Amino acid sequence: MINQNIHTMKQPALGKRISELRKEKGLTQEELVEQCNINVRTIQRIEAGEVSPRSYTIKAILDVLGFNYEDVIEESYDEGKFDSILGIKINKISKQLNLAWIFGIIYFIVSFIEVATEYYRFEDDIMLVNVSVYILVKVISVICFAVFYRGFVIAGNTNKNYLLEIMAFFMILATVLVGIFDIISLFVFKESFEYLIFIKLVCFGIFGILIGIGFLKLNKNHGVLPTITGVFEILIGFLIATILFADVGLFLLIPVQLLEIILLYKIAKTKN
Repeated sequence: MINQNIHTMKQPALGKRISELRKEKGLTQEELVEQCNINVRTIQRIEAGEVSPRSYTIKAILDVLGFNYEDVIEESYDEGKFDSILGIKINKISKQLNLAWIFGIIYFIVSFIEVATEYYRFEDDIMLVNVSVYILVKVISVICFAVFYRGFVIAGNTNKNYLLEIMAFFMILATVLVGIFDIISLFVFKESFEYLIFIKLVCFGIFGILIGIGFLKLNKNHGVLPTITGVFEILIGFLIATILFADVGLFLLIPVQLLEIILLYKIAKTKN
């Protein structure tokens, strides 16, 4: 069928499918290139399975063949385990991925304020800002992180990387729960806050290691960036989980968060 997942096909199956669609339309290779403004040699090599075309090349070919590229892309997304919980819309995958990396930037900025308030609260037992501001920062941080990491839940599903999908979801869940407890501990269980810090570091360190492994599994489809991000994520996860070197790990989170944003941006671009 024409609605077969063209976007997720690999060569030579992709080239064969494009050839079939062209012939169904009754077009020669020369007629196709005239309409989509692509070199005839490129079409020949694609159909022969010699090269893997970029997304915009596939889009140009599908447009000429009377196909909506967006429909083809969205159909490559199978409903994930957590879609209903996270409100993921199958017909808006590209928009949700773009929203995710944008919220990643906002989270990156807000996290500086959050880390500073947490540091003074833990080390000196003082509030750097008043309670209302602290709660506002926490709520904004949790929301931004949830939307940001929802992008990795989607990325895990689209790439059949279920470790990344599952761990990204649990990172969201853990962040929400910890955020709630941080706010509650302002009023009750104040003596439990320090213990929570240690539990938080161990749990997030372990989660970070597993997510890093998930990133490594993305290298087939997205080049070397997932590998770099994954290696750093595993290293940071280990440092944080040890608690002894948590300060170093938390400092290294700054460049890794930037790498995550760039990675999600690149993934989103492949869906545009």
